[in-house]
Amino acid sequence: MGFKLLTFKVKSLAANEERDIFLKLEKEERAVIHGVVKFPDGRPVENAVVKLFHQPTKDPCKLIPVTFAFTDKCGQFMFGVPSCHEFVIKVFFFEKEHKPTHDDCDCCDY
Repeated sequence: MGFKLLTFKVKSLAANEERDIFLKLEKEERAVIHGVVKFPDGRPVENAVVKLFHQPTKDPCKLIPVTFAFTDKCGQFMFGVPSCHEFVIKVFFFEKEHKPTHDDCDCCDY
């Protein structure tokens, strides 16, 4: 069982002021999908795009985009998702082989 993310804005406090705040979390039926993206040699992939799709039917061409995340420096990603749904995850990573120079493109400012 999970709980809804709760946000509470605290207005500025005066010097020497103390404020007690009591927050009550509401139940939420949600699940979590998390994982790690790695290169074939085992190194984590930082800044890969991990896209989450809802799969309402068995037809792989009828996927519905839900959300996306970027992997962190450890290659990790996480999604909070509704329970009892089927999902598909797709990952994309692109790394330039070299930085462009003025010789590569005379129309761009780098």
